[in-house]
Amino acid sequence: KEELDLKDSSVALVPLGTPLLAGPGAIVATMIFVQQVHDVAHGVGLAVAVLAVHVAIALSLVAASPIVRIIKDAGVTLVARIAGLLLAAIAVQMVVTAIRGFIAAG
Repeated sequence: KEELDLKDSSVALVPLGTPLLAGPGAIVATMIFVQQVHDVAHGVGLAVAVLAVHVAIALSLVAASPIVRIIKDAGVTLVARIAGLLLAAIAVQMVVTAIRGFIAAG
């Protein structure tokens, strides 16, 4: 029963994490940076930057299990709530910015 509960919770986390790692914002930012590359040096710099981001994400994911063992369930809950609060703040800011832009255009 406990193993089944763990599988269910893992499945729920994947859709939440994936858009944050490679969501529309990251994809659009990469497309814009690629359009601004006009020579080999800038292309290599962009490739190195993308590789550095991949390494940072991989290190974060590898370190996740030891961190969870250290902070326990209460710490995970705290981090999840703080992340949710930050996400809500970003969402509110995006809505306010969109409303301001809509009012300014009208």
